Amino acid sequence: MTSQNSRLRVVVCGTTFGRVYLKGIARLAGDFELVGILARGSDQARDCARRYGVPCYTTVAALPFGKIDMACVVVRSAVVGGPGTALALELLRHGVHVLQEHPVHHDDLVRCLKAAQGAGCRYALNGFYPDLPSVRGFIAAARQALARSRAVYVDAACGINVLYPLVDILGRVLGGLRPWTFSAPLDAGADDPLTSLTGRLGGVPLRLGIQNTIAPEDPDNSGLLLHRIVLCTENGTLMLPETHGPVLWSPRLYVERDKNGVLDMFGASSYLDLPATEMLCPFKERAYGDVLGEVWTDAIKRALLRFKSEMVLGVDAMRHGQYCLTACRVWQELGQRLGLTRTVGVRPPTPERLQRNGFFDTVSGAAGRADVANHRTTA
Repeated sequence: MTSQNSRLRVVVCGTTFGRVYLKGIARLAGDFELVGILARGSDQARDCARRYGVPCYTTVAALPFGKIDMACVVVRSAVVGGPGTALALELLRHGVHVLQEHPVHHDDLVRCLKAAQGAGCRYALNGFYPDLPSVRGFIAAARQALARSRAVYVDAACGINVLYPLVDILGRVLGGLRPWTFSAPLDAGADDPLTSLTGRLGGVPLRLGIQNTIAPEDPDNSGLLLHRIVLCTENGTLMLPETHGPVLWSPRLYVERDKNGVLDMFGASSYLDLPATEMLCPFKERAYGDVLGEVWTDAIKRALLRFKSEMVLGVDAMRHGQYCLTACRVWQELGQRLGLTRTVGVRPPTPERLQRNGFFDTVSGAAGRADVANHRTTA
């Protein structure tokens, strides 16, 4: 029996995003022991195996099953044209616990959950993004806001490759996904990168903008955005402007009237004492290198430790599995509404930073007045 103090012997399947799992496991040496990498045998995979001092296996049959407790399946699943589903099922049938990276087709998820149950193993689907600190903060703030006031609407946008995590995040924000309905996509110009649709999720009005395009020659670099989420409640608006960005709260602007019925814009009021916008969670500006190397690794560590803890405590895997099944249904229905993903070309962006304070210096004080005086608009 696995105890909280025992180490789980782990194989990582895949060495693209799997490298983040490898870093996470290496930093949890008291809880996990990496015992192998399963990959196609590329130079990258063999280099990873040498770096971590473990064997590189190229077939499931070659794995030493008596010496493996758990596998992280970090290769594309069948729904996106990869062998991840078949790998997960085969590992489960050999009595290996499986943590699989998203997304997975609803029917394949059913098969994996049943296979795990039949083999006395644990299986979990990892949506990854809900474990990032900014997303965790947004979910926690949203639950606090919704405990005090009603949700009015959700406005969200994402890239097609991170649509499942968006569904997962919104389900956690709203406390569930049922009931849901989606309209047909709105008509847009051929050069519009976002496909827009409306509907309801968890009974809350929803507006979505999805970048339903991909660059076949470089699909991992064709996204214009990850996630942007706005939750409007009766008391104010909660915003996550970017997946790794700050969590912002803007209380609803409300001006009381005086005894004569006039808006009392300059009087004393608890409403007027509220900050127009405030940052709710601690936020540190990070370079993307730090995000990929540290923030993402920490998110994987959380997922790994949760998987082990739930295994040790005997938490019912089917409860979270049922939620994931619902999320998969929502994700697949959205995919059907969106239709085929358009192929596009991709160009590397210019790696630049916008000027931090220059504009604000020119619009304040005398400089600001001169700037306004000299400003001209053109038709």
